Amino acid sequence: MTKRRKIVYGLTVIMTAALLVVAFCPRPNLYGETTFSTAIQDRNGKLMRLALARDDRYRLKQSLHEIAPAAIDATLLYEDRYYWSHPGFNVVALARATWSTYVSRDRTVGASTITMQLARMRYALNTRSIGGKLIQIARAVQLERHFSKDEILEAYLNLAPYGGNIEGIGTASLIYFDKPASQLTLPEALSLAVIAQNPLRRDPSSDNGYAEMHRARNRLLKMWETEYELTAEERQMFDLPLSVRSSKELPFHAPHLSQRIVANMANSAVIIQATLELSTQSLLEQRIESYVERKRSLGIRNASAMLLDHRTMEVIASVGSANFFDAALHGQVDGTVAKRSPGSTLKPFVYGLAMDQGIIHPMSLLHDAPTRFAAYTPENFDRGFMGPIKAEEALIFSRNVPAIDLLSRVGHDLFHEFLTEADVSGLREPDHYGLAMILGGNELTMQELVALYAMLANGGIVQPLSITRHENTPQFHAQLLSPEASFLVLDMLRKNPRPDAVAISSGQREVPVAWKTGTSYAFRDAWTVGVFGPYVLAVWVGNFDGSGNPAFVGRSAAAPLFFEIFDALEDSLPTSESDSFPHPNLNLRKVEVCADTGDLPGRHCPRTIQSWFIPGTSPITVSNVHREIRIDRRTGKRSCSFDSIETRAEVFEFWPTDILQLFSKAGIAIRRPPAWSDECALDVQTANGVEPRITSPSSRLTYHVRPDHIDNEEIPLLATVDSDVQWLYWFANDRFLARTQRDAPFFWRPSVGEFSILAIDDLGRSHSRQLSVRMAQ
Repeated sequence: MTKRRKIVYGLTVIMTAALLVVAFCPRPNLYGETTFSTAIQDRNGKLMRLALARDDRYRLKQSLHEIAPAAIDATLLYEDRYYWSHPGFNVVALARATWSTYVSRDRTVGASTITMQLARMRYALNTRSIGGKLIQIARAVQLERHFSKDEILEAYLNLAPYGGNIEGIGTASLIYFDKPASQLTLPEALSLAVIAQNPLRRDPSSDNGYAEMHRARNRLLKMWETEYELTAEERQMFDLPLSVRSSKELPFHAPHLSQRIVANMANSAVIIQATLELSTQSLLEQRIESYVERKRSLGIRNASAMLLDHRTMEVIASVGSANFFDAALHGQVDGTVAKRSPGSTLKPFVYGLAMDQGIIHPMSLLHDAPTRFAAYTPENFDRGFMGPIKAEEALIFSRNVPAIDLLSRVGHDLFHEFLTEADVSGLREPDHYGLAMILGGNELTMQELVALYAMLANGGIVQPLSITRHENTPQFHAQLLSPEASFLVLDMLRKNPRPDAVAISSGQREVPVAWKTGTSYAFRDAWTVGVFGPYVLAVWVGNFDGSGNPAFVGRSAAAPLFFEIFDALEDSLPTSESDSFPHPNLNLRKVEVCADTGDLPGRHCPRTIQSWFIPGTSPITVSNVHREIRIDRRTGKRSCSFDSIETRAEVFEFWPTDILQLFSKAGIAIRRPPAWSDECALDVQTANGVEPRITSPSSRLTYHVRPDHIDNEEIPLLATVDSDVQWLYWFANDRFLARTQRDAPFFWRPSVGEFSILAIDDLGRSHSRQLSVRMAQ
């Protein structure tokens, strides 16, 4: 058989095989089991991270319209100029290649079309033999049978090799030129077009590879000029060197958040746009690095921070640790999603709930005094007590006892429900935490804490955070606080002074900051969270291994870093009206209250101040501490006569006994009212005072006694009484228990059961409370 006949015979076999493939082979999956990379960009399109596919290759999947037309045309011109007209293989090119390779043996010539190259990559074919080449042609015909030319070309451009472990023209454009394939210039497009034919020798990230790529590009440029006309500007561009980046130089910005996004988008074959802004992200990272370095002598080695735009609920910056690559501080742990004790940062929400329940308003008087809640006797951080304190001040100074008292009145189960509806995860049953919940007894993530503070800025509506733009995940919205209570909480927190003395110069705008600190038990976590402008910022200082440090105090460890970041952001904040004024649609008004008590002023209140009120909700108790009484001019005792000749009118302060004790400890002398005259009847004395108020036991708690200590378990009975009381009488289910001095507790040993506890003062005024005692399990 002559050589010519052999060629004809071979081509006949090829055509026959191709027809059989077209007739009988089913539609294949164009990409098979190929996995793809995930590229993460910031909100402005800057690359944050390019993740490897499962086979450790950089491979992005892009549609044909996302690739510059010049790059497509250059690839077709260089690889397969008859692509749009052949059926998957080029008969003329195959004949020429067969003659040159197998007959004349002048040189080895390739004849693979783009479809054939895709078939080789898709099915991992060995095409160096005739048999392999025949299979390649058959597979190419199969692809042409089932897919359009655009689909085949798109798949080729996504799978073609471009040097090293880089596949796909979109990937090569992003790595080498730091731009999407749609923005390739003509020199860049021609450069990528020649790499795919010999990616090993033409890898532009090496000097030799760049030189070889440049020579091949010049040859392609001559071919291009025969098909297309170059502008003068385009000619000048070819005289300039290309700026090429190696895959080793790929960025890895916001590593904690980037890793989380990649994990959530496994093999999604997409370019993800994160909500982060890299310039702001870099600012937070630099501030944390600098702060930790300056505070290293105090044992501060690690910190996390998150900045949120509460208008869109998009995370603008997220720093998981001070150094992602520092194994000594467990730097790869993401502090923004780690569960930590929040310390006192949850207190504002108890105040918000208390205002919505009509328990307090900002100027209400709270008691910062030794208080017992069943077996729990809370203390303040400074181990002292401030006595009577306004709600606003109690929140600003982060007093523990008033916050726990408010939680007991709001109900710790309701607060637990509040946190659950705010999507705080991992909570145990309410009784597991009890009242300690408000002091950091439960754990939250920084993300959850930021979402709670964003709720205040959004009028009490809680919403989920977003870390990627255009998310399609279900979004929940829940109204957990009224807009009025939310505004009042922020208004109270805005009066919290900065830890550093920063003077505001004349003409400088002052951006109000509503902020709160927190310190967890054993000094393990220091927090500062705040709202300013459109942002919520949270800062945490601590150790991921849970070790404590006396320096980890919210106000001294986290707040300075918080305000360093705030100061750096302040000039870029959008200008708007002061947040200190409520929206006109809010149901709020300013009213006069008695400065000493926070209640509505009685006729004898000596001084008033203004307080925000929620009409129809805020408490409307009239102050009765300042009372006018008649004094017998002759005896100096309290008279029940109104004779203006024999008696005179004087105003005395009738404080409850627990407050009088605090005044006494503080060295504050309070002029007490005199005793009643002997001729005054008991019913008159009783009608001119305030009944006792039982403070222990609590009606909101069930008390448990241990079986092996039932004879020794004690419950303290204690009440506050009016200033004119000396003695208290205690009863349980109408059975007399004891007589005590007005400010002394009685320790009662109960049995198991239900009890009605009654306290009667020596003037006949009484108060009762129900109590349940159970056997501990």
